Amino acid sequence: MRILARLIVALRFLIVPAWIVAAVWASLSLPSIFGSEASELGSLLPSDSKAIEVEEGAIETFGLPVLSRTMVVAHEPGNFSIEQGKAAARFIGKVDGAPDYEAKLRAVPLLDAPGLLESRRLDSTLVVYLYVDPALAESFQTEAVDDFAAELQKTTGAQTVHVTGAVPASQAETHIANDDLLWVTVVTILLVVAILAFYFRSVGIPLLGLGTVAIAYQVTDHVLGWASERYSISIPREVDPVIVALLFGVLTDYLVFFVADYRRHLQNGLGSRDAVREVTTELLPVILTAALMITGATLTLLLSGVRFLSAFGPGMAVAVIVGAAVALTFIPAMLAIFGRLLLWPSCPNPETGEAQPQERGPRGHVVGFAAHHPAIVAIACLALLLAAASGLRKLELGNPIISGLPSSTDARQGYDVAGETLGPGVVGPTMLVLEEPGIGERQQQLASLQLALGRHRGVSGVIGPTMEAAASRPYGVLVSKNGDAARYVLVLGADPDGAEGTQILSSLEEDMPEMLEENGLASAQVGMTGDTSIAAELNSDTWSAFERVAPAALLVLLVLLWVLLRNRAAPLYLVGVSVLTVAAALGLTVYVFQDLLGYGELAFFVPIATAILLLALGADYNVFLISRIWNEAERQDLRPAIRTAGSRAARSITVAGMILALSFAAVALIPIEAFRELAFAMFVGLLIDTLLARTLLIPALVSLFGRD
Repeated sequence: MRILARLIVALRFLIVPAWIVAAVWASLSLPSIFGSEASELGSLLPSDSKAIEVEEGAIETFGLPVLSRTMVVAHEPGNFSIEQGKAAARFIGKVDGAPDYEAKLRAVPLLDAPGLLESRRLDSTLVVYLYVDPALAESFQTEAVDDFAAELQKTTGAQTVHVTGAVPASQAETHIANDDLLWVTVVTILLVVAILAFYFRSVGIPLLGLGTVAIAYQVTDHVLGWASERYSISIPREVDPVIVALLFGVLTDYLVFFVADYRRHLQNGLGSRDAVREVTTELLPVILTAALMITGATLTLLLSGVRFLSAFGPGMAVAVIVGAAVALTFIPAMLAIFGRLLLWPSCPNPETGEAQPQERGPRGHVVGFAAHHPAIVAIACLALLLAAASGLRKLELGNPIISGLPSSTDARQGYDVAGETLGPGVVGPTMLVLEEPGIGERQQQLASLQLALGRHRGVSGVIGPTMEAAASRPYGVLVSKNGDAARYVLVLGADPDGAEGTQILSSLEEDMPEMLEENGLASAQVGMTGDTSIAAELNSDTWSAFERVAPAALLVLLVLLWVLLRNRAAPLYLVGVSVLTVAAALGLTVYVFQDLLGYGELAFFVPIATAILLLALGADYNVFLISRIWNEAERQDLRPAIRTAGSRAARSITVAGMILALSFAAVALIPIEAFRELAFAMFVGLLIDTLLARTLLIPALVSLFGRD
């Protein structure tokens, strides 16, 4: 490590321009991942989805879909007149019956009145499911849907018309995230500059921090863009703000560690370049190990089996690898070139020697108390962590892709209107398919089942074969033309992508065999599909993914800690504390968002992404803290060493942890529920890790278990 540190210092005049040139070249020559279009909605779908299989089979059997991820909601508060209804029917029929329609679009109405494709009257709301040719570019699809909505409003005179559904919601989420990502970046920059300037009382260090992050950001952005284009990797847009927060936080952490130690060596009388060599020698193994921990932990998401999560991991891993490479070369090279100038106007005076007021201050007293009364401190800290973690008992997962949008968006407004008049499930209805030779002729049994479905808890509406049978001519929409299949469209009384919706669906699936038997259809083959079925599969796959990913991530952290610390007990209790910190952060997130704010569930990816990030970042601080304590313990007894090293390290860790926590807190500026849940969980988790775990609990456990 000393040889490598000397090499970095010797090549300082090559390293700095090399990174600048690399960032400029990447910006000009490689595609950007942050500026690309949204990843397709298919990235959210389970890889072996039974629901998708049922939906595709129904389209083949019936020749016409009844489920859609794009819909138009027209609303007339005083109810539509008969003339308005006829005008709507003529317009929809014209669009749906024109094979050369410019948008290659099909339209199927769902009416809140008897009948599926025909109705004697409309009430207050008309929902039209749209099917757009997927071969069209996203911009053309959006234009086609918007044109349809505008023409429908013009034709019917409806007071409001909104475009909603999973696809428009996903597009809206991407646009909001991209638009607000600039504000997240700006606020994070201001926070980082302010904290660094206050802590180091210098002008140069904040500028060095911004330059370091700018280089890493540009390289990461364009390396990911190149990889996405070259290898057809779909990077979810939800990872963009996380990467920004991660880069700012991690790189600023490493900068704080470098500069704090550099300043300490200057105070001890070393020359500038000698101080850079010493601090680089000390921090190379620490930062390399920490970066490997974060990279290894995030890459375990590849084992998840969920495409969305599998794409989440590599994006963060690349960001950390690039960030560590920049931190380990660019920062020491800049310190070696500019030296004390970067610390101006607060330059250390070597004649005064090393000042250690933190050992006699509040921080030193706190760490010292933990070291000398370890059992009391450990029990108190564990009690607090377990109390916070108790919220996990009520954790519910969902994918509120529409209801999680701001109320000002068109997709959310359409969802609210449809939910108030027809039930929230209308924007993502569930389809029940029954298959059996001749089942279409068993009208009495099908009608009886339709009544039973309508009475089931949580089902607010049912469209079934009896409606088609009552029409003047059969359409083959709800009963197949060969009569061997029938289907029902169920409107649930809850968000189709939320936890309550999946609970209703689970209850329905559980009761289905008995309902079929009671209504004389026990021999029929049953299939269920729709957004709620997909959300249920996604939740189930996420829990299964967590069972695979968590042990793998813990194993990676344990192995790397054992290699670095060469201690049997320390890796176990360090990782154990990180696990408790994760549990406490998620428990508090449940209490705030599910109980206090009434969200009903957390976005499905928030717990697993939070867990992996907090485990990895907690290990980062573990390495820094324990390595300092071990080094100090070579010069004095363990408990005084804990107080000395712990109080010194705690100051840097507190500053670094606050910067990292605030970097993730800035993600909450994006007004989407999932981002705010992730931001809160990370913010609270990092505060717990910084102020409780590293300041009190870890020193107490080190004192209890000793060094061997």
